Amino acid sequence: MNGDSETASLDIESQKSEGAGGGRQRSTIGFPYMDLNDAMEVARAIHENVGQGDCSEDQLAAWLRVSSKSSSFRAKLSTARMFGLIEGSNPNIGLTSLGRQIVDPNQVRAARVQAFLNVPLYRAVFEKYQGGVLPPAAAFERDIVGIGVAEKQKSKARQVFERSANQAGYFEHGKDRLVQPGIVEDTGEARPPSPDTGEGGGGGANPPDLHPFVQGLIEQLPKPNSEWPVDEQVKWLQTAASIFGLMYKSESKGGVTVNINKNNGGVQ
Repeated sequence: MNGDSETASLDIESQKSEGAGGGRQRSTIGFPYMDLNDAMEVARAIHENVGQGDCSEDQLAAWLRVSSKSSSFRAKLSTARMFGLIEGSNPNIGLTSLGRQIVDPNQVRAARVQAFLNVPLYRAVFEKYQGGVLPPAAAFERDIVGIGVAEKQKSKARQVFERSANQAGYFEHGKDRLVQPGIVEDTGEARPPSPDTGEGGGGGANPPDLHPFVQGLIEQLPKPNSEWPVDEQVKWLQTAASIFGLMYKSESKGGVTVNINKNNGGVQ
């Protein structure tokens, strides 16, 4: 992939510009002329048509509805390589592991974060400014020239950087702050239920997988230490007995009966 990225940086930008003395300047750090969304368009085209398989340049260009000989197609192809989303060469172009992640709705956020840092210029800028404030456009362009961007390419490089940073989530705290987005990893483990802070009678988290009938019964319970007339207790228990009779099997015949004990005013 290193060879592909190196080729990409030269291919996208033409990385040459006229210097003040008429000489040729070349950027010494890689960056794309198209943004992260353009790279993702390439990844999605491959995913939607061949999945994890390979394709040729002619096929990919047709899916993107451009000519395989056009500069637009060459730029998109190189951009996708630089962000680390595709690998291989004609006629065997396919998605990288990161490319497969970025087309997965469950992994796209983390994949965008990583793809952004795969671009040499973007990683260098992030490492320089993380935790601080980005300077205004003119000062920022002077800084990236110092990092290795050719003078005549600094404006284009800055504009594409800003779009890509925004698309990857690095500007979530404002466009003057480059902050890596937080990623919550899905470990597949069940999370404990949140405490019930409502006014229902249960007063706590409900056990998982309760039958709706049982859930309804629990919700009808009054709060602890509150007044609950005995006849209302009987009705609740009788309802519970009926529900249990419907929900569960029993080797014994008959059902559960609920009566009031007149001697002590309780229920038996």
